[in-house]
Amino acid sequence: MQTADVPHLLSALIRHAKQRPDEVALVDSPTGHSVWTWGELARMVNATANILQTRLPWTDASKRLTYRCTNHPNDVVLSLACIAAGVTEIPIDAFLPATQQDALIRRSKALHWDHETHARSVSSTNLTNAISDLEASAREVDLHSTSLVLWTSGTTFEPRGVMLSQHNLTTNAKAKLLAVPQEDSDLRLSLLSIAHAYARTSDMGTWLLSGCRYSLGRGRSTLRSLPERLSPTLINAVPLLIDDILNRIESGQTNLQSLRLIGCGGVAMSSQQFERCQRNNIGVIQGYGCTETSPVICSASPDNATPNRVGPLVAGWESKVEDKRLFVRGPGVMLGYLDDESATQQKMSPDGWLDTGDLVEIHDDGQFQILGRADDVIVLDNGFKVFPTTIERQLLQLQGIEQAVLLHHQGQLWLLLSRDLSQATADDQTGRDPVESCMAEGLPPGTNVKQLELSEPLSIDTGELTAKGTPRRPIIRQRRLPTRDSFANGNQAGS
Repeated sequence: MQTADVPHLLSALIRHAKQRPDEVALVDSPTGHSVWTWGELARMVNATANILQTRLPWTDASKRLTYRCTNHPNDVVLSLACIAAGVTEIPIDAFLPATQQDALIRRSKALHWDHETHARSVSSTNLTNAISDLEASAREVDLHSTSLVLWTSGTTFEPRGVMLSQHNLTTNAKAKLLAVPQEDSDLRLSLLSIAHAYARTSDMGTWLLSGCRYSLGRGRSTLRSLPERLSPTLINAVPLLIDDILNRIESGQTNLQSLRLIGCGGVAMSSQQFERCQRNNIGVIQGYGCTETSPVICSASPDNATPNRVGPLVAGWESKVEDKRLFVRGPGVMLGYLDDESATQQKMSPDGWLDTGDLVEIHDDGQFQILGRADDVIVLDNGFKVFPTTIERQLLQLQGIEQAVLLHHQGQLWLLLSRDLSQATADDQTGRDPVESCMAEGLPPGTNVKQLELSEPLSIDTGELTAKGTPRRPIIRQRRLPTRDSFANGNQAGS
């Protein structure tokens, strides 16, 4: 479906509501039944926009609104209603630890929306009036002002609010859709939170532009209870969920047999997972980006997917690499960090280049390979540079290794491992532990690495993993590794 004439995501909704009002837009993941057609969705969005415009006690000209996002269809309605009402939407992932949710709500300095409180106030008009109202609102949308604030996962720093415009979001979703076309007959299942950039653009944004059907779920619980009548053709996920999906397909779960594409982002997919997808006739789309870039910078396409690479730049981006560090410029670059001009200036140059903070290699075919975060690189006493992310990815491909984090702490390299002992890895042909063999490939001979078996795995609840499952190294180092005092007292590192 052509999207060149769609200036923002609200106009995409309006077009579908006018052209295909009775076709299904949203599907309920617990039951597999239709939630709303495009016409019904437009009526709900218009009614909610009216509440935002007339019943909330706005006192700040910026009109910011927070809510706890559970990946419910009501979250989609509120998101689109915010565009229509000229309100800055600030979703808070309801699956984050409660203390972190509360902190982000406070930092947002916004009015707070509760779906249950306002549900009884929503009374929709007829479709003709709703479309007329939404078209009037669409003409007033400022494409280049802040429309959405998404909080970063806080891999390196404390979470920051990234301000994105409708121009950012719509151009990036169009670029992703150009790399990975989808049809209005597709059914997209969302397993990741639309309070984060990956699902917001690659799931919700491409759904709105393409006009396919969309079903919102969340994680493994959705996969466990997926009804027979819900047969998704498109799923974006992180590697942990991809393993679950593949296990279910290989065990004969019939409602996943229609799956034609799996998108992987946030954390790299292993070569083994890539090969398993191919054996099951599922295309693999690996991509790369960051919240500050709306988020997609690179994406593979169905015809160029390659293990351990994330595709070429999507449409609209320029790039430059300095000392392996990637800088990008284009229409997806954020407006800035919420209430933090100093951090914005550190991240972006006056002429529009954004420092991704990631290290990359660009191959002859134009595809990018992500080496890891620049801040994570470990420089040993002999000057050798260690890329922990690369080593961790290799370790995670070993059978039985569920988590692996390599840290440099007080002059010592530490490898933290969580294993599934029921799938213990056998020694390799040299008689060495495969973990040691893997480490030897990425480190100079004689490098001393202390291994620490984790009695409790790293988790989002403890703050040691981000919402997408990447390690928060400073917190892991603080919680899991010994201090000099504990060494002196003879204590052991633990959890």
